[in-house]
Amino acid sequence: MKIDKTATTPLYSQVEVTLEEKIVSGQWEEGFQIPTETELAKSLDVSNITIKRAIMNLVDKGMLIRQRGRGTFVTGQKMEKNIHKSEFIKMDDQVSSEHDLISSGSHETYPGIAKKLGKPSDTEFMFLERIGYEDGDKVSLEYTYIPQEIWPSNVPDINKDVFIYDVLKQTCGIKLKRSKNFFSGAVANEKEVKLLGVRPNTPLFVWERITFSDEGEGVEYSKFVMKQDKDKYYMELDLVNE
Repeated sequence: MKIDKTATTPLYSQVEVTLEEKIVSGQWEEGFQIPTETELAKSLDVSNITIKRAIMNLVDKGMLIRQRGRGTFVTGQKMEKNIHKSEFIKMDDQVSSEHDLISSGSHETYPGIAKKLGKPSDTEFMFLERIGYEDGDKVSLEYTYIPQEIWPSNVPDINKDVFIYDVLKQTCGIKLKRSKNFFSGAVANEKEVKLLGVRPNTPLFVWERITFSDEGEGVEYSKFVMKQDKDKYYMELDLVNE
Protein backbone atom coordinates (compact mmCIF):
# COMPACT_ATOMS: atom_id res chain seq x y z
CA MET A 1 0.00 0.00 0.00
CA LYS A 2 1.37 3.41 -0.97
CA ILE A 3 -0.09 6.88 -0.71
CA ASP A 4 1.02 9.72 -3.01
CA LYS A 5 1.36 12.79 -0.83
CA THR A 6 2.13 15.00 -3.85
CA ALA A 7 -1.20 14.22 -5.56
CA THR A 8 -4.13 16.66 -5.50
CA THR A 9 -6.46 13.90 -4.30
CA PRO A 10 -6.99 14.20 -0.53
CA LEU A 11 -5.06 11.66 1.54
CA TYR A 12 -8.20 10.25 3.16
CA SER A 13 -9.68 9.59 -0.30
CA GLN A 14 -6.55 7.73 -1.37
CA VAL A 15 -6.66 5.66 1.82
CA GLU A 16 -10.36 4.96 1.28
CA VAL A 17 -9.73 3.71 -2.26
CA THR A 18 -6.81 1.58 -1.08
CA LEU A 19 -8.86 -0.09 1.65
CA GLU A 20 -11.90 -0.50 -0.60
CA GLU A 21 -9.78 -2.30 -3.19
CA LYS A 22 -8.72 -4.81 -0.56
CA ILE A 23 -12.38 -5.53 0.21
CA VAL A 24 -13.58 -5.70 -3.41
CA SER A 25 -10.67 -7.90 -4.46
CA GLY A 26 -11.39 -10.36 -1.67
CA GLN A 27 -8.04 -9.84 0.02
CA TRP A 28 -10.01 -8.75 3.06
CA GLU A 29 -12.90 -11.22 3.25
CA GLU A 30 -16.26 -10.89 4.95
CA GLY A 31 -15.84 -10.92 8.72
CA PHE A 32 -12.13 -10.05 8.51
CA GLN A 33 -10.92 -7.74 11.27
CA ILE A 34 -8.89 -5.00 9.61
CA PRO A 35 -5.70 -3.60 11.19
CA THR A 36 -6.09 -0.91 13.84
CA GLU A 37 -6.05 2.76 12.90
CA THR A 38 -2.57 3.07 14.40
CA GLU A 39 -1.28 0.10 12.40
CA LEU A 40 -2.78 1.44 9.17
CA ALA A 41 -1.47 4.93 9.84
CA LYS A 42 2.04 3.55 10.32
CA SER A 43 1.96 1.34 7.21
CA LEU A 44 0.57 4.13 5.01
CA ASP A 45 2.61 6.91 6.63
CA VAL A 46 -0.42 9.11 7.28
CA SER A 47 -2.12 10.41 10.42
CA ASN A 48 -4.66 8.52 12.52
CA ILE A 49 -7.19 11.22 11.67
CA THR A 50 -6.78 10.48 7.94
CA ILE A 51 -7.29 6.77 8.57
CA LYS A 52 -10.33 7.39 10.76
CA ARG A 53 -12.03 9.51 8.08
CA ALA A 54 -11.38 6.91 5.37
CA ILE A 55 -12.73 4.12 7.58
CA MET A 56 -15.87 6.08 8.48
CA ASN A 57 -16.55 6.67 4.77
CA LEU A 58 -16.39 2.90 4.21
CA VAL A 59 -18.65 2.36 7.21
CA ASP A 60 -21.15 4.77 5.63
CA LYS A 61 -20.94 2.74 2.41
CA GLY A 62 -21.78 -0.42 4.36
CA MET A 63 -18.44 -2.08 3.59
CA LEU A 64 -17.08 -1.93 7.15
CA ILE A 65 -18.69 -2.13 10.57
CA ARG A 66 -17.20 -0.85 13.81
CA GLN A 67 -17.75 -2.78 17.04
CA ARG A 68 -17.02 -0.86 20.22
CA GLY A 69 -14.22 -2.50 22.17
CA ARG A 70 -13.66 -5.11 19.45
CA GLY A 71 -12.48 -3.44 16.26
CA THR A 72 -13.55 -2.88 12.66
CA PHE A 73 -14.77 -5.72 10.43
CA VAL A 74 -15.49 -6.25 6.73
CA THR A 75 -19.13 -6.60 5.72
CA GLY A 76 -18.61 -7.19 1.99
CA GLN A 77 -20.73 -6.20 -1.02
CA LYS A 78 -24.48 -6.76 -0.92
CA MET A 79 -27.48 -6.77 -3.23
CA GLU A 80 -30.49 -4.68 -2.22
CA LYS A 81 -33.61 -6.63 -1.22
CA ASN A 82 -37.04 -5.30 -0.30
CA ILE A 83 -37.78 -6.67 3.16
CA HIS A 84 -41.50 -6.87 2.32
CA LYS A 85 -40.69 -9.46 -0.35
CA SER A 86 -38.48 -11.61 1.84
CA GLU A 87 -39.46 -15.13 2.78
CA PHE A 88 -40.69 -13.91 6.15
CA ILE A 89 -43.65 -11.95 4.77
CA LYS A 90 -45.44 -13.98 2.12
CA MET A 91 -46.15 -11.50 -0.65
CA ASP A 92 -46.01 -13.73 -3.72
CA ASP A 93 -45.61 -17.35 -4.82
CA GLN A 94 -41.95 -17.11 -5.76
CA VAL A 95 -40.39 -17.06 -2.27
CA SER A 96 -38.78 -20.04 -0.58
CA SER A 97 -40.31 -21.82 2.41
CA GLU A 98 -37.58 -24.37 3.03
CA HIS A 99 -36.33 -24.75 6.58
CA ASP A 100 -34.36 -27.01 8.88
CA LEU A 101 -35.91 -27.51 12.30
CA ILE A 102 -33.54 -26.86 15.21
CA SER A 103 -36.02 -27.22 18.05
CA SER A 104 -39.70 -26.79 18.91
CA GLY A 105 -41.95 -27.20 21.89
CA SER A 106 -45.07 -26.12 23.73
CA HIS A 107 -46.27 -24.98 27.14
CA GLU A 108 -43.01 -23.12 27.78
CA THR A 109 -42.83 -19.80 29.63
CA TYR A 110 -40.73 -16.87 28.40
CA PRO A 111 -41.35 -13.82 30.62
CA GLY A 112 -39.38 -11.53 28.31
CA ILE A 113 -41.44 -12.55 25.27
CA ALA A 114 -44.66 -12.31 27.27
CA LYS A 115 -43.78 -8.72 28.20
CA LYS A 116 -43.21 -7.80 24.54
CA LEU A 117 -46.69 -9.11 23.71
CA GLY A 118 -48.36 -7.45 26.70
CA LYS A 119 -49.07 -10.81 28.35
CA PRO A 120 -48.68 -12.02 31.96
CA SER A 121 -45.18 -13.31 32.74
CA ASP A 122 -46.48 -16.88 33.23
CA THR A 123 -48.02 -17.04 29.73
CA GLU A 124 -47.18 -20.32 27.99
CA PHE A 125 -45.99 -20.44 24.38
CA MET A 126 -45.57 -22.69 21.40
CA PHE A 127 -42.10 -22.06 20.02
CA LEU A 128 -40.21 -22.88 16.85
CA GLU A 129 -36.52 -22.44 16.07
CA ARG A 130 -35.51 -22.90 12.43
CA ILE A 131 -32.79 -22.31 9.85
CA GLY A 132 -34.23 -20.57 6.78
CA TYR A 133 -33.02 -21.21 3.22
CA GLU A 134 -33.20 -19.21 0.02
CA ASP A 135 -32.24 -20.88 -3.26
CA GLY A 136 -30.62 -23.68 -1.27
CA ASP A 137 -28.40 -21.37 0.81
CA LYS A 138 -28.73 -20.77 4.54
CA VAL A 139 -29.90 -17.21 5.07
CA SER A 140 -31.34 -16.91 8.58
CA LEU A 141 -32.03 -18.23 12.04
CA GLU A 142 -35.71 -17.81 12.89
CA TYR A 143 -37.23 -17.87 16.38
CA THR A 144 -41.03 -17.77 16.67
CA TYR A 145 -43.28 -17.72 19.76
CA ILE A 146 -47.08 -18.07 19.68
CA PRO A 147 -49.22 -17.86 22.86
CA GLN A 148 -50.43 -21.33 23.84
CA GLU A 149 -53.90 -19.95 24.56
CA ILE A 150 -54.61 -19.37 20.85
CA TRP A 151 -53.19 -22.71 19.73
CA PRO A 152 -55.82 -25.41 18.90
CA SER A 153 -55.60 -28.36 21.32
CA ASN A 154 -56.03 -30.86 18.47
CA VAL A 155 -52.92 -29.62 16.59
CA PRO A 156 -49.78 -31.12 18.16
CA ASP A 157 -47.07 -28.95 16.58
CA ILE A 158 -46.08 -26.55 13.79
CA ASN A 159 -44.89 -27.74 10.40
CA LYS A 160 -41.28 -26.61 9.95
CA ASP A 161 -41.80 -25.19 6.44
CA VAL A 162 -44.91 -23.09 7.00
CA PHE A 163 -45.19 -19.33 6.84
CA ILE A 164 -46.01 -18.15 10.35
CA TYR A 165 -48.77 -15.83 9.14
CA ASP A 166 -50.42 -18.82 7.45
CA VAL A 167 -50.29 -20.64 10.80
CA LEU A 168 -51.90 -17.74 12.62
CA LYS A 169 -54.65 -17.28 10.05
CA GLN A 170 -55.39 -20.87 9.02
CA THR A 171 -54.47 -22.98 12.05
CA CYS A 172 -55.27 -20.53 14.84
CA GLY A 173 -58.11 -18.74 13.06
CA ILE A 174 -56.72 -15.29 13.87
CA LYS A 175 -57.49 -12.18 11.85
CA LEU A 176 -54.29 -10.16 11.66
CA LYS A 177 -54.36 -6.39 11.98
CA ARG A 178 -50.81 -5.03 12.13
CA SER A 179 -47.21 -5.78 13.04
CA LYS A 180 -44.55 -3.78 14.85
CA ASN A 181 -41.03 -4.26 13.52
CA PHE A 182 -37.63 -3.51 15.05
CA PHE A 183 -34.33 -3.57 13.15
CA SER A 184 -30.81 -3.80 14.54
CA GLY A 185 -27.41 -5.32 13.87
CA ALA A 186 -25.14 -7.85 15.55
CA VAL A 187 -22.00 -9.86 14.90
CA ALA A 188 -22.09 -13.64 14.64
CA ASN A 189 -21.73 -15.49 17.92
CA GLU A 190 -20.59 -19.09 18.31
CA LYS A 191 -24.06 -20.53 17.64
CA GLU A 192 -24.60 -18.43 14.51
CA VAL A 193 -21.14 -19.29 13.19
CA LYS A 194 -21.99 -22.98 13.51
CA LEU A 195 -25.56 -22.94 12.17
CA LEU A 196 -25.26 -20.31 9.42
CA GLY A 197 -21.76 -21.24 8.30
CA VAL A 198 -20.36 -17.72 8.64
CA ARG A 199 -17.04 -16.51 9.98
CA PRO A 200 -16.71 -15.24 13.56
CA ASN A 201 -17.67 -11.56 13.89
CA THR A 202 -19.57 -11.56 10.59
CA PRO A 203 -22.13 -8.70 10.68
CA LEU A 204 -25.73 -9.93 10.81
CA PHE A 205 -29.07 -8.17 10.34
CA VAL A 206 -31.60 -8.65 13.17
CA TRP A 207 -35.33 -8.22 12.64
CA GLU A 208 -37.82 -8.53 15.50
CA ARG A 209 -41.55 -8.66 14.73
CA ILE A 210 -44.57 -8.44 16.99
CA THR A 211 -47.92 -9.22 15.34
CA PHE A 212 -51.33 -8.13 16.60
CA SER A 213 -54.83 -9.45 15.90
CA ASP A 214 -57.69 -7.23 14.77
CA GLU A 215 -58.72 -7.13 18.44
CA GLY A 216 -55.36 -5.65 19.42
CA GLU A 217 -53.97 -8.78 21.10
CA GLY A 218 -50.33 -9.75 20.68
CA VAL A 219 -50.40 -13.10 18.86
CA GLU A 220 -46.80 -13.66 17.69
CA TYR A 221 -43.23 -12.68 18.38
CA SER A 222 -40.54 -13.62 15.87
CA LYS A 223 -36.86 -12.83 15.68
CA PHE A 224 -34.93 -13.29 12.44
CA VAL A 225 -31.12 -13.22 12.48
CA MET A 226 -30.15 -12.81 8.85
CA LYS A 227 -26.93 -13.06 6.85
CA GLN A 228 -25.80 -9.99 4.92
CA ASP A 229 -23.20 -11.55 2.66
CA LYS A 230 -25.35 -11.23 -0.46
CA ASP A 231 -28.13 -8.85 0.53
CA LYS A 232 -28.83 -5.61 2.31
CA TYR A 233 -32.42 -4.94 3.21
CA TYR A 234 -34.56 -1.89 2.62
CA MET A 235 -38.20 -0.93 3.02
CA GLU A 236 -39.99 0.97 0.26
CA LEU A 237 -43.13 2.92 1.11
CA ASP A 238 -45.71 4.28 -1.34
CA LEU A 239 -46.62 7.85 -0.44
CA VAL A 240 -50.15 8.86 -1.35
CA ASN A 241 -51.01 12.53 -1.73
CA GLU A 242 -54.17 13.42 0.13
